[in-house]
Amino acid sequence: MSEQSQDSCVSIVQITDCHLQPQPSDRYRGCYPDARLDRVIQNIRQINVREGRFDHLVLSGDIAQSGAQQAYQRVLDKTLDIALQRHWIPGNHDDKQCMSAYAAMQQKVVLESDWAMVLLDSTSHPDGVGSGSLSASELDFLSTIDQLDAKHILLFMHHPPIEVGSLWQDEIKLANSDVFWQQLKTLNKVRAISFGHLHQELHLIKQGIELFCTPATAPQFKARQNKPEIEDDVELAKAAFRILNLHSDGSITTQVIRVD
Repeated sequence: MSEQSQDSCVSIVQITDCHLQPQPSDRYRGCYPDARLDRVIQNIRQINVREGRFDHLVLSGDIAQSGAQQAYQRVLDKTLDIALQRHWIPGNHDDKQCMSAYAAMQQKVVLESDWAMVLLDSTSHPDGVGSGSLSASELDFLSTIDQLDAKHILLFMHHPPIEVGSLWQDEIKLANSDVFWQQLKTLNKVRAISFGHLHQELHLIKQGIELFCTPATAPQFKARQNKPEIEDDVELAKAAFRILNLHSDGSITTQVIRVD
């Protein structure tokens, strides 16, 4: 049971798009990504002191900008005690071989209370500029998830499975999103999908399924642009993370927290 709640709520903290460089002193898009991540983790620790540790931490891709092994180790060291369990999935910038060395982080299915968290790898068939797909084996696996011993399912992936009105980002979304949504039409337990990649917050609904995009700990991008533009709104530019609370009735309460 969650340290944060006395009921059957499952508590999750999602961190995404850290883009850590090989060394903490290395910059990314004009900032120090390690320092931004550290501020996020400090905020999460403050929540832990008040409310208890989260049940799960999900790192949803682009953890390391160039796949440096030392960057993954730093993330593991930094997040050691902020949740009872930790999980990660790759993004298009990650090195899956480096990540696979940390077997405890590689779970595809996590069962808790009435829920299953399913962590999908959306980095198959990369196009070299940021897009990715679900592989045939991943789609085969997806087709079976209604058989899991859970009433409700939350999917995590890196790439957004929808267009968001930014030309350049829509070109690097989940490339086989049409197949993905056709697959979901055959499933009855999926309640929500949470992802990253966009470096901005979104909440949409498609086919009765909630979609959450979590902002980055690295610099954010402006929404609805034809080309990449770094967010310059003081509030929206802050490093951020998402809290999700999964309730036994299948509902989800969620909040994005932005950190000074």
